[in-house]
Amino acid sequence: MGGLRLEHDDQLSSGTCADCGATYESVIGIVYEDEDPIAIYRADIFDRFHRDPGSRVVLSIAVGEWGDDTEPEDRCSASIEAWAANNGVEMVFSDRAGSSWQELEVVSWQLTSQEAQSSPLREAFLRLAEHVACHDRRLRRALTSRSATA
Repeated sequence: MGGLRLEHDDQLSSGTCADCGATYESVIGIVYEDEDPIAIYRADIFDRFHRDPGSRVVLSIAVGEWGDDTEPEDRCSASIEAWAANNGVEMVFSDRAGSSWQELEVVSWQLTSQEAQSSPLREAFLRLAEHVACHDRRLRRALTSRSATA
């Protein structure tokens, strides 16, 4: 298995969570293994997440086939919440998302947290999320422990 690399631009969009009204910034990137695209991700970066006063990132990661002749039905996605904890990053599958894939027409279905947890793709989603959390500089502010930066 080859190394992973990220590709993204510095474009930011913003939104408001339909559940709690919190604002977030959203970024998008592509994950490559060797030279092949294997996933696209959207990271919604919250300074405050729902009732939690801490920052959090909701990663929506889409995996599947990405060739020219593929359709959204060839891909699925899962959401993973990530936050700074104990000089690292904690993650959990989630049913929450700041924004959806619907307007981008990338995937046809999103796994629930329970489906993702029991999916054969579970380890792939977690591996991709960990790589994005560690290597996408746009997420560092939200995923760095405040005590580590103080």
